[in-house]
Amino acid sequence: MNLVDENYSIQAKNLLENLVDEFENTIKGIHKIDIVLKQIKTIRVEINKRSRWISEISNISKDIANKKVKILIYNEDYFEPVENELKKLDLQFNKNGQFLEIVQPIFSYNQLMSLVDDIESKKNKIISKCTKAKMDPVIRSKHAVENEFIDHAIARKTSNNCQKMFEEHQKLITEMTLKKIKSILGHENFKKFEKEGLLN
Repeated sequence: MNLVDENYSIQAKNLLENLVDEFENTIKGIHKIDIVLKQIKTIRVEINKRSRWISEISNISKDIANKKVKILIYNEDYFEPVENELKKLDLQFNKNGQFLEIVQPIFSYNQLMSLVDDIESKKNKIISKCTKAKMDPVIRSKHAVENEFIDHAIARKTSNNCQKMFEEHQKLITEMTLKKIKSILGHENFKKFEKEGLLN
């Protein structure tokens, strides 16, 4: 890309690259086990005649490698009420010392789609940020034209360069999104997803 006489778009380039990195790191942290984690975090239990969130009486962590959620229960008395709630959610668990370990079940298509919605939402947010990153240098160059620092040709070149960079980075984000969705859904579910025309 030729940036001769035009250095406003460098700002957009740097911002767009950072946003793509940010998005990549964000979606890297999304895993199927998050569905279980979300279910567990909705649990409330009765402790000493008080309703308490599970997060108040335990420490909940993801074990991505072993496809488990581990709940470290702070007090022996809390095991039974927590176990009862896990049973209501149809979650299989094992007691291991102070831990309750919930193994990742086989998820339904609809359960997996809740994660896909989350990924799509994050994609839309990052695209909005990219749009702003694209526009900031264009607005700056327009102000520079108004103040006679640069001519219209340079402002036009800035606008064209920023648009081109935006489209390249938007394409990258879309490719990353699809790759992540495919890894979450698996081959068969992804085919169903494509058939339903749900690709944004």
